[in-house]
Amino acid sequence: MRIVLNPKYQHLQAYLEHIDEHFEREGRELHRGRNVLRILKVEGLTLVVKRYGTMPLTHRLATRIYKSNKAKKAYFSPFLLRERGFESPDPVAFVTYRRSWLSSTYYFVCLYSDYRYTMRDLVSLDPEFREEVTRSFAAYTAKLHKNGFLHRDFSADNILFDRVGDRIHFTLIDTNSMKCGRAVSIEKGCQNFARLEGSEEFFNHLGQLYAQARNADALRCIALINEARTQYNTRKPEQE
Repeated sequence: MRIVLNPKYQHLQAYLEHIDEHFEREGRELHRGRNVLRILKVEGLTLVVKRYGTMPLTHRLATRIYKSNKAKKAYFSPFLLRERGFESPDPVAFVTYRRSWLSSTYYFVCLYSDYRYTMRDLVSLDPEFREEVTRSFAAYTAKLHKNGFLHRDFSADNILFDRVGDRIHFTLIDTNSMKCGRAVSIEKGCQNFARLEGSEEFFNHLGQLYAQARNADALRCIALINEARTQYNTRKPEQE
């Protein structure tokens, strides 16, 4: 067993050394698929623990030789975001249980975010609040892309938000697939919206706002977004 622990949470060392046992016996399940998420509570903290499912052999071999595992990426990505002023739940630890040379179980642990909404809730908001969130989201995403962050699973459930004080705050989760580097191009930035949900009217409006925030051509942004959505939705049944 190997554990990498955020120094802020050193007091959880003994608990996290047995996270596999706590994961099986305690808490509340949030999601079950190839990966499983549970909420656990310890010493006044609410934790989200993600256990990653077994990957295909080729992926496991790549991870063993030259790639970082997903739990490790999920742990370090929030630090990069937070350093540049973007929110992501505080990472607590990632834990590796080595079963054999090609078989490991990975856990990622972070604090639970109490933001009330995901982007999936946008359609149910009252019109005035929905417009405020949409405008804030376009500006937020433009800033994210300008800073070189590209979340490759930029889907509704991975973008949380709430009003804090006098403005809308966003926080990103499931960041193990996030890339960080040079400023994201307009083309790739528009394509990044493909996994979101909404009406054609919403995406046209979002394209206009995003283009404005990035000093780009609005019609081109709208066209790029709609093309990316069509391609993603065409591939989606095959991916599932």
